[in-house]
Amino acid sequence: MHSGTIDSAAAGGDALEASIDAARQALLGYRQSDGHWVFELEADCTIPSEYVLLRHYLGEPVDAALEAKIAVYLRRIQGPHGGWPLVHDGDFDMSASVKAYFALKMIGDSVDAPHMARAREAIRARGGAIHANVFTRFLLTMFGILTWRSVPVLPVEIMLLPMWSP
Repeated sequence: MHSGTIDSAAAGGDALEASIDAARQALLGYRQSDGHWVFELEADCTIPSEYVLLRHYLGEPVDAALEAKIAVYLRRIQGPHGGWPLVHDGDFDMSASVKAYFALKMIGDSVDAPHMARAREAIRARGGAIHANVFTRFLLTMFGILTWRSVPVLPVEIMLLPMWSP
């Protein structure tokens, strides 16, 4: 019967225990005095892009200083393929690229700027924004870029299905 514990001798013994303890101590060293940790939230380009787009959609006042920083960040992480990846140095991702391009456009980057032309060409070469994921297509539809026919329709009656249904 398996007890659920790790036999330290079978798992590398003292070396394993020392590694675990070193990792634990390193993490505890980052803990704040009241017990919480603070780390940078790292994400792909979609998070800052969606933030910019949400603020514009809601009609929030433009925070030019923040948008300038976001634009610098988005330009910096644009891939050699012309678009934006979901992971550092990753492959082109249609949805991330469409969102980053649209956010830069909303911020005020000229569509004729070299980085914007490269992005637009990369997006078009892969079939265009209609090939983005459904969330990106909903976003573009809300801005009037795509039509409502470009997003799936779910019947409202789906809410009446029992919890056990697929």
